[in-house]
Amino acid sequence: MELEETKDKIIKTSTELFLRDGCKRVTMDNIAAQMHISKRTLYEIFATKEELLNACIYAIHDEIEKGKEKLCSQVDEPILLAIFLLQNTVMANHKYDTFIEDIQRYYPEIYSQFSSMHSSLFRKELAGALEEAQQKGIIRKNSDLDQIFKTLEALMKSCHSAQTKEQKDEWVKNVSETGYTFIRGLMTAEAIERYDAQEETFRNLFKKITSENNK
Repeated sequence: MELEETKDKIIKTSTELFLRDGCKRVTMDNIAAQMHISKRTLYEIFATKEELLNACIYAIHDEIEKGKEKLCSQVDEPILLAIFLLQNTVMANHKYDTFIEDIQRYYPEIYSQFSSMHSSLFRKELAGALEEAQQKGIIRKNSDLDQIFKTLEALMKSCHSAQTKEQKDEWVKNVSETGYTFIRGLMTAEAIERYDAQEETFRNLFKKITSENNK
């Protein structure tokens, strides 16, 4: 097995173990055993567990970024893209929430780097979509886009009170609906009338794109 292929497989396997058992409980010995490789091979590629965790976090960030890039390439309408980006980010956060919460608790420096990258990406793409929507008269001209972003970001971070899987599943649903309603409230009367008439079509489109991108 080539070095890069081995490295990618280690990251993939480690992420799965961290998600399942928690990053504190999983050891380098566990990972080597799971992959049927020697500890020496593992340590030659990742000198420390922290180095491996950092690689896993970057891989998650890259996966989320690729998902957003696909959305941006598939959706031309800016306000629809803004709604889809919000929903996509909520779903991605939910997928990795246990791992990310563990990183935040036990490896704050690694979490800080991830949080900064993740927030910057979300702000850049969402702000771009909202700015275009405002320029096209879909969003009211007096809307404060910076405050809108801060509100949506705070909404996404509200998951900390959800503990069980059922609570987190409900959180994903509620945040997506609340975010959609919030963005809808920024739109002009003409845009609301137009989008309400196509709401079901838009929801089905998001499900279709999400399903295709997750294959």
